[in-house]
Amino acid sequence: MILSNKKIIFSVFINLFIIISGSAQQNLLDYDNSLKFARYLKATRQYPFASEEFERMNFLWPNDSSITFELVQTYRLNNQCDKLDVSFETLQKNIFEYNSLTSAKEYLRFVLSCRSESKKFFEISALLQSGDKCFYELGYFWVNQKYDSAFDYCQKNEDPLKSNNKGLFQLTYNFEHEKYKSPALALIMSAVVPGSGKAYSKRFGDAFVSFLFVSTNAFASYRAFSKRGTKSVNGWIFGGLAFSFYTANLWGSEKAAKRYNSDLRKKYQNNAENIIYNSF
Repeated sequence: MILSNKKIIFSVFINLFIIISGSAQQNLLDYDNSLKFARYLKATRQYPFASEEFERMNFLWPNDSSITFELVQTYRLNNQCDKLDVSFETLQKNIFEYNSLTSAKEYLRFVLSCRSESKKFFEISALLQSGDKCFYELGYFWVNQKYDSAFDYCQKNEDPLKSNNKGLFQLTYNFEHEKYKSPALALIMSAVVPGSGKAYSKRFGDAFVSFLFVSTNAFASYRAFSKRGTKSVNGWIFGGLAFSFYTANLWGSEKAAKRYNSDLRKKYQNNAENIIYNSF
């Protein structure tokens, strides 16, 4: 009898424990606690775990616009560009049915972050007010390195860009009117005066070295030939060295001009991306 009572008490205790544990687990996984946990993960930059948590919440509460927005935001922060197409599907109800400009901007930011040529970009950017619209569309041309399109866009949208995004507008304007170095001119200059083409491309150290090597070997060759004529071995050696340095100087001068232009484009590109991405 006593043993039977103990079994009953133990059974009741176990059932109560299961009920309490289940209730506690349910509370931990309810909407409010789940959202707090997901946002904590995002705030502490644990983006892979945050995106998984938001995906779980989106599955349980698929019509919650705040969850879909934060899910896509977490994808962007985690650089999950493979989720870009899924993100459009996730946000399109927010954008087109709820007219959420915040969600529209988030998708556009994700596209810019991924440097993607999304077919939906301009359809969504058209929903924004003029200032924001111009910023994102000019940013699109920059991140995809469509410079001619950026220049043309700047000319057609000068007023709204100046009013709302003066920094990016001015950078684009300066880039369009930047003066590049001519590789052909650099080559011709160095053909006349060795090293001058490199100086033209602002590589003054290389210019000095080129001039020094060509001139000293040419002078040594001239002296040797002056003393012993065409039979001078030293004359031919120094002459060969002078010719080698001279031709290398021509090739290097053309390359220096091309490198100058490339570095200039990279500088503008980096500055533009800093303006764009620091605005998010």
